[in-house]
Amino acid sequence: MEDIRAIILNRSNRKFWYIRYFITTKDGTVSKIEESTGVKKVEKTLAYMQTRFLPAWIARKFEARKVTKIQSKEFSYFAKIFLKDYEKWHDYQNIEYRVNRILTEFGEKSIASITKLEIKQFLNSLKNTQTKNEISKNTKNKYLRVFHGVFEIAVDGEAIDRNFTYEIKLKEVVKRDLDVVKPFSPYEVNTLLKEAQNTEYGLYLYDYLGIAFNQGMSPSEIIGLQIGDIDLVKRSITIRRDITKGKIKETKTVYRDRTIPLFDASMAHFENLIREAKRKTSLWLFSGIDGKNFEDIKDIRGNRILVKDGKVLRQNTKWYKLLVDCGIEYRGIKNCRHTFAVAALESKAFTPQQIANILGHGSLKMLLEHYAKWLKDKAMYASTSINLFENAYSKHG
Repeated sequence: MEDIRAIILNRSNRKFWYIRYFITTKDGTVSKIEESTGVKKVEKTLAYMQTRFLPAWIARKFEARKVTKIQSKEFSYFAKIFLKDYEKWHDYQNIEYRVNRILTEFGEKSIASITKLEIKQFLNSLKNTQTKNEISKNTKNKYLRVFHGVFEIAVDGEAIDRNFTYEIKLKEVVKRDLDVVKPFSPYEVNTLLKEAQNTEYGLYLYDYLGIAFNQGMSPSEIIGLQIGDIDLVKRSITIRRDITKGKIKETKTVYRDRTIPLFDASMAHFENLIREAKRKTSLWLFSGIDGKNFEDIKDIRGNRILVKDGKVLRQNTKWYKLLVDCGIEYRGIKNCRHTFAVAALESKAFTPQQIANILGHGSLKMLLEHYAKWLKDKAMYASTSINLFENAYSKHG
């Protein structure tokens, strides 16, 4: 049983009555604490403080400590401490989102009562909020790392004896989420570009889509473009940096650092962006009203989701609204790049190696692994009049 003993102190150089109290815990540890009562000595006598104030104060202190003890055993208590440690991290929004999803399931549970099985079942039940398909093993492990951190804090707080979450192993998702790569049809591309000219979707979404669909660049590469990267005379684009979550970085690999053709369909979009950048005296094709570069694709697309009290309420993006208004099935904005790749392969205007170079793929294997499945039925449309070995026959006939 915890015990609290307290006395009223009259500090001669202070205008308030003070209180000194001793807390004895179950293991016999004694803590001495001193604090102001907030009651002025000119307002209440020492007798009043000892006979009336002190008993009521001790009762309140007991109740407050009892509530704190109950709360400190809940998963949410340790999750909030975990989240506090990540406030200044560039990835904080993603971590906060994962914590909030976990809190909907485990927030009010005593952390000591949570089992390994419950966590595994939760992780295996997680779905992509847009496609409703099972998330990848890599994404599940990001959620598992939240459990690692929260349970580690609980161990430090002596709420549990050990962190068993490190023993949890996840299996690879057998069926890959095909919706990750799902190109738009030519009709959908034209519909989106036509509708995106409406400024209700933002000032930059139209030009962004015009580049993404027609150049095959990734969102972070497009956001990272500067005026000096565009040569309107030589009709080329030099890709040398990308921007993600506020960080300006070099491209991911040596293959992604490249110069690609500037195609006719993109020309007007680049001219618009260059003209606007010069008006703002900015180096960046995509920038705010102050001319500073955008920090992430969300500055054009909008935030992915609206979360309140750990619950996903609805999509909250200009991109999502555009898809809804056009009556087009949802898919991530990166599918604009995938659409270019598939359309380029189908066009037969490029060799596969040229397409791989434009996309910044390190090998043809990467190109085929990503996009071959979208061409699987196209072989039936090949011309039946082709004779690949006609000359060989005529020479030896």
